[in-house]
Amino acid sequence: MSGLIFSAVLLAALLHAIWNALIKVSGDRLVIMGVTTAATSILVIPALFLLPLPASESWPYLVLSACVHTFYMLVLVRAYGLGDFAQVYPLSRGSAPLLTAILGFLLLNEAMDSSEILGMLLIVTGIFGLTLETSAGVLQLSRPALFYSLLTGLCITAYSLVDGMGVRLAGNSLSFTLWMFFLDGFMVPLVAIARRPGNVLRSTIIAVWKPGLLVALLSTLGYAIILWAFSQERIAPVAVLRETSVLFAMLISVLLIKENFSLLRTGIALLILLGIVLLGI
Repeated sequence: MSGLIFSAVLLAALLHAIWNALIKVSGDRLVIMGVTTAATSILVIPALFLLPLPASESWPYLVLSACVHTFYMLVLVRAYGLGDFAQVYPLSRGSAPLLTAILGFLLLNEAMDSSEILGMLLIVTGIFGLTLETSAGVLQLSRPALFYSLLTGLCITAYSLVDGMGVRLAGNSLSFTLWMFFLDGFMVPLVAIARRPGNVLRSTIIAVWKPGLLVALLSTLGYAIILWAFSQERIAPVAVLRETSVLFAMLISVLLIKENFSLLRTGIALLILLGIVLLGI
């Protein structure tokens, strides 16, 4: 993996941790997710006229991607409503890399060398270690919270593979990315409209439109970087490196929420950093 791709994916991981934290703390999560997807869809429209259409071979993947991303966002909202950010985020993100690597091997014949495999295992071990280290402990999560966290991880695996295959067929990674975000913008707002009374929906949108717009910008930029990386590098290493967003989420928790940074967390952080180094090599 080149230094440029490596650095870009780490930046995308940071952006991902920030926008997930905003979703968790910004009130009605379903409405803010609806505002986010709608805003993203609107923001990308001008660029759609400046770029060529994705190749016809990639359009089935675009449609499937929109469906998977919508389901992922609804499941993520549900998971954050049932469990703590410090538990749901590591568990959902940590369950994805192994599934992505396994399915990438089975479906795409993508091999990984020994240093990448070791780095992947260290990162995944560290991510689950962060989950187990929380005060409540992952084993004390309610069954629904555990179920939706793991289902979120499965969705992450699904869209990583679908988007990774689609962007390779599109002929233009940026065009594929923007059309994907445009198509994503319709379904979650419709769900929010169906589930919230009109007066409640209007007042909530007024309250959350600013963080919703910020989330839209951060998520669009972050995932555009990831899809570009998918078009340049094998899917599994990129997907695993992206999950270091858990490290950034931990730093956000410490610096902004003022949680303690224990010796165990320090050791886990060093373990993940060692995995990053091996994966980068």
